[in-house]
Amino acid sequence: MHVAGVRVPVSAVVVLACVACAAPTRPAHWYEAPARPAVPDSLRWQWALSAPPQVTAADVFVLDGFTTDASLVEDLHAERRRAVCYLPLGEVRRGRPDAARFPADLTRPDGLVRWDAPEAQLRDRITPILADRLRLCRDKGFDAAALDLLAGAPRSVVDHLVEQAHELSLPVGLLDTAHDDADLKVPDGPAYGRP
Repeated sequence: MHVAGVRVPVSAVVVLACVACAAPTRPAHWYEAPARPAVPDSLRWQWALSAPPQVTAADVFVLDGFTTDASLVEDLHAERRRAVCYLPLGEVRRGRPDAARFPADLTRPDGLVRWDAPEAQLRDRITPILADRLRLCRDKGFDAAALDLLAGAPRSVVDHLVEQAHELSLPVGLLDTAHDDADLKVPDGPAYGRP
């Protein structure tokens, strides 16, 4: 077979066609992490962590990732609104479905992750739990994630979490720390979950 004057084996064309057909599809509201700034300053934001969002009050809603149902995210999308998943990643709160997974030796008495613990321990034992929290946001259909309570976390842990969010097609904003690959600038909201 000749393509643009170059002889291409038919087997190569078949392989490329199969790879293109096998690419996974994503729900319509997902998108690749955009280049900064991901969200224009003109959008109206509403933090609705403990009360239902007022759909006409904002374009983008920051909602609790644990307590918000996927149906609410779907309803916001039907109204052409965006939903950002708020995750206090450094917090271990009783009653949350993953609370028992956190090792006692890596948590403080006040219910926060011990970011001063050995970095290898945090990477091996804490980041898998936090990555599952990101999957929770993805599975509920959120458009992005706002990560909180990471101040003091080792750089390798933050790197891993930002990378995980991007692999899940979740643009990410960091509320109490900075990262070069963060996509969103989330406006200040309530000091929810902070000590």
